[in-house]
Amino acid sequence: MGLVGRKVETPYIIPEATRQAQAERRREMNVRRKAAGNYQHMEETKAKLSQTTSLAIAEGRIPRVSGLEMKVGEVLQRLGVPCVHQYYLRGPNGRYGAVLDYFLPEMGAALEFNGTFWHADPRVYPAGPIKRCQLRVAEKYEQKRTLLAELHIPLIEIWELDFKADPEGSVRKALGR
Repeated sequence: MGLVGRKVETPYIIPEATRQAQAERRREMNVRRKAAGNYQHMEETKAKLSQTTSLAIAEGRIPRVSGLEMKVGEVLQRLGVPCVHQYYLRGPNGRYGAVLDYFLPEMGAALEFNGTFWHADPRVYPAGPIKRCQLRVAEKYEQKRTLLAELHIPLIEIWELDFKADPEGSVRKALGR
């Protein structure tokens, strides 16, 4: 086909001033799109995306839980701690309230595994969530915390960084064992 291997001797580097100018142009464009009302998906597109995502989850193409969350369950099992994974919690009104990573029936407690990025671990993100998706997760997580407080269910948290460093030790510490 006449293809020749290419050796890059000088990498292509975008100067910081150019990056900042590009970011400013994107921000301005987004402001104009929001003002014009064409920033988000149309309702029918949102419905199709929701349906497609739900189907992918149901078929197992998108996992419901992370691999690390599953490993927390394995550690709980090794420690002999009874737990219910992906426990659906109802609010005081009897409607759906939240899904807990784990419910520990003997302790009557909720155990949540918090990922570094999604939950904006304060050790890594000292200023708090910075991306829109992190802000959404923080908002939903606060709703879950409020619901747990209303129901008088204690919340136990395990952070990804701690779990990766010492899986069993981090679970023991979180459980107070």
